[in-house]
Amino acid sequence: GASARVASAMKGSAAGSDVKTTGALRQYAAACSASLMVMTTGAWLGWPSPAIKKMLANETEMVVNHEQISWVVSLMDAGSAVSPIPAGFLMDVIGRKAILLLTGLLFCVTWMMPLVMQTPVVLYVARFLAGMGKGVAFTVAPMYIGEIASTGIRGALSTMFAGLLWSGTMFEFGFGPFISYNTLLIVSFIMPVAFLSTFIFMPESPYYLVMKRRNEDARKALKWLRNCPSVQPGDDIDANPVEQELKDMKKNVSEEMQNKGSFKDLVTSRSNRKAAVIVLMVSMFQRTCGISPMLAYSSVTLPETGTFIGPSQIIVVFGFILTLSNFLATPLIDRLGRKPLLIFSGAGCGVMTTISAIFYYVHHKTDIDTSGYLWVPYVGICCFGLTHSIGIGGIPHTLLSELFPQNVKCYAAAIASITFAVSSFIINKVYITVAAGVGVWAMFVFFAFNGLACALFSAFVVFETKGKTFAEIQRILHKP
Repeated sequence: GASARVASAMKGSAAGSDVKTTGALRQYAAACSASLMVMTTGAWLGWPSPAIKKMLANETEMVVNHEQISWVVSLMDAGSAVSPIPAGFLMDVIGRKAILLLTGLLFCVTWMMPLVMQTPVVLYVARFLAGMGKGVAFTVAPMYIGEIASTGIRGALSTMFAGLLWSGTMFEFGFGPFISYNTLLIVSFIMPVAFLSTFIFMPESPYYLVMKRRNEDARKALKWLRNCPSVQPGDDIDANPVEQELKDMKKNVSEEMQNKGSFKDLVTSRSNRKAAVIVLMVSMFQRTCGISPMLAYSSVTLPETGTFIGPSQIIVVFGFILTLSNFLATPLIDRLGRKPLLIFSGAGCGVMTTISAIFYYVHHKTDIDTSGYLWVPYVGICCFGLTHSIGIGGIPHTLLSELFPQNVKCYAAAIASITFAVSSFIINKVYITVAAGVGVWAMFVFFAFNGLACALFSAFVVFETKGKTFAEIQRILHKP
């Protein structure tokens, strides 16, 4: 399995973890280059917010209605439900590097399409393909980064993934409202180009090379990544950190090849079923709390205040809060534990969306003058961003890596990706229709219900994994 190799790469690279000798800069360069693919994904996630506003204000060459906009937004999620399983399979066949480079080309095409032909159908296809690219990026990039990293800097390298994802979104939020529709597409096109022009020089994952029995290539890749001199005749081979690491890798790879799991193992084993229920429910709540429509539709949902801060400005603040609290959450997860953060996060999102629901109901459905209270949904979305990021935003990924045995982890990851994508697709598709038909407040009531359900589920079903070894976690899952 794919993710299985991340973990064993982690075990394998324990040798030579002294950062000075490990060519930390080279690993940062490779991880940063691979993460540019994720930045492009982040840009596509943030793009609807400024773009929809321009479409509805007739600043583009095409005329679109609300129904078409809901398709433009949600088709990206449909695309990212399709690609994780083939991506997981392909990265073992053609390699991590090749599949990432092909996806980079795909992203170039997706940014060019709406520039060349401005019709809703072309946008549908571009967003669907971008979604497929997102599915690949989320499946393969973290894997690649985990497999090239030395033990000492693995944590830092993997936070880069989330950091660059939100940077891409922030880029669209920050520049989108102030430049034209076409300029935004051209500027965004630079990201996949930057990815392709740097990543082509990076080494393939040494893990994949060992798996394919290309040991000499694996040695070369490791030497470059660890910035390590070649073994000279007469040197003690065992003293060479690269040779040591290569030996560990071969051992891990052969062990994994023997214990190959399958999708069936997720359902037939009782402990895996339990783990799957926890991870899939928490993954679903991450989306049904309302984060996707807030990213996509806030610029058209929030009331215009007529002051210096309006929807376009608050979106930038929202993106900034998401980015910042994502980094805040990293130390908290190990200090406070997963469970208290999930409960706090679900309850916090529930309370914030309840307050927003009440505001929107009063604002749109009654004659009460709300002009003095237009700040309420603005404060609501900012507090929502903070509470979401600190818990439910990142913990599903943590639980995914902790609850499943190595041999089925990649299958669990694929199913979790599909859960995220399907939940987002449904909510983004329904949002505009319900908002136009019933009112925005109805969607916020739904988000509030899910936030509180998430808090209850976390309190009664999720168990704490902080500070537990893999064996201890498995023991808890095996309990009747």
